[in-house]
Order: sequence, then C-alpha cells, then structure tokens
Amino acid sequence: MSDALTGALASELVKLRSLRSTWITALAAVSFGLALSLMDVSHTADSWPRLNASDKAQFDPVGDSLSGFAFAVLAFGVLGVVAAGGEYATGLIRTTLTATPRRAVAYAAKTLVTGGLALVLGELAAFISFFSGQAVLAGRHLDVGLGQPGVLRAVSCAGLYLFVVTMVGYGLGAVIRHTAGAIAAVFALVYLGYGAAKAVEGWSYLPSKLMLSNAADTLGQVHAHALHPERIPSVPFALCDLALYLTLALACGAWRFTRDA
Repeated sequence: MSDALTGALASELVKLRSLRSTWITALAAVSFGLALSLMDVSHTADSWPRLNASDKAQFDPVGDSLSGFAFAVLAFGVLGVVAAGGEYATGLIRTTLTATPRRAVAYAAKTLVTGGLALVLGELAAFISFFSGQAVLAGRHLDVGLGQPGVLRAVSCAGLYLFVVTMVGYGLGAVIRHTAGAIAAVFALVYLGYGAAKAVEGWSYLPSKLMLSNAADTLGQVHAHALHPERIPSVPFALCDLALYLTLALACGAWRFTRDA
C-alpha cells in the first residue's frame, strides 16, 4: 500500500470518528430497524395460535426477524450520502483535496473507509436483529438456528444488502454533490422504483427482478413466499443485482469525484 493511500486512509478514519452525524445516523439505522423487527416478531408470536394454516405456512422466522430493515435501510443510504456528499455541502472537500491532491487516491481511501464501516455495521445489525428475533420466537418454539439450511446465508446477505445500499448512497452523493438531492435519489431507487418496474411488467419482468427491494426479499428470507413469484429473482440473480448496483455506484462516483470539484 502506497504512503499516499495510507495517509489518506488515516485522514478519512479521523474524519469519520469526528463526524457526529455519522454515528447518529448509524445508531438511528440500527435502533430503528431492530425495534421494528422486534415488534413484528412479537406480534407474530402473540397471535400464532390464532393464525390460519395459510399464514403459518408463509411465516419465515428469519425474514420476520429482519423485516424492520425494509424501512431502516434508508438510514444506511443516508450514511453513504453524508460520507461522500457532506464535504461538498460544507466546503471541506477543498481541504481534503489539498491534503490529498491525487483525486483517485482520495476517492479510494474514502471508499475503503466508508465501505468497511458499512459492511461491519450492516452485518452487525443483521445478526443482532436475527438473534433478538429468535429469542422472542423461542417462546413459541418457532426459532431457528444459524446451522439450519439457508439461515446463515439469509442473515449474512441481509447485512450485505445494507452495505450495498450504503455504497449506492455513497456513489450518488459523489455524483450529485448535494445531500438533499442524493437522499431523494436513494429514496426513489429503493422505494419508488418498484412502481416504475411494475408498470412495464406487461412487456418484461426483468425490471422487477432488478429492483433492490426484490433482491432483498429473496436474499433475506429462507422461504420466499410471493403472490407473484415471477417478479422475484433467484438467489444467484439477486446477488448479481447487488454486484451490479455496487459496481455502477462506485464507478459513477469515481468518475465524478475525479472531475473538478
């Protein structure tokens, strides 16, 4: 590793630790997702004796334990936006580029630090939510262990999805360079794109299969139940979705970041 990259990484780590907004956003994302997930599994456990056979068949102990992150994922996207676009809003990007004039090195360091935090935080959030949910479900003997088929894959992929959304926000923050605009773009991509994909289903189901939310539904569950299974990608397809979004976000961010500020 070059001295320039090592110094840039150290600088980014210092900035990350000193930014209060980073930790507030991270704490809000994990806490909100965990709270919603626990509410979901608690409701399921309480109402289990009254559920009909169809509802019981559709129950997924892993997916329900992670369900809160379908909404909290936006906070992870915001974390990425702030990491890339926050310096443009404050004007500190000039200081960063003065200290590290090689833009490619500055972008690589910022990407590695942000990505490392997002991956650790996403996996931590997924596993904490899973184990908390299983503790609640154990009272009804509905819990599952990580060693059962598909469980470890579902939990780890849920954390991977949170990481990818963070990095998509990061790439959009670098491209748009405006915090509010980039957050709006993340919101549209995660939540509003489904409607646009559904509108063209008479022509093709491919846009629906490419949606981040549908990829998350596949990866974060052991038993995928859907009213319209043709919209839902397979596990390999969903993993390719995440790789595609991650690659495009980082490539577009790199292209924009290396241009004039």
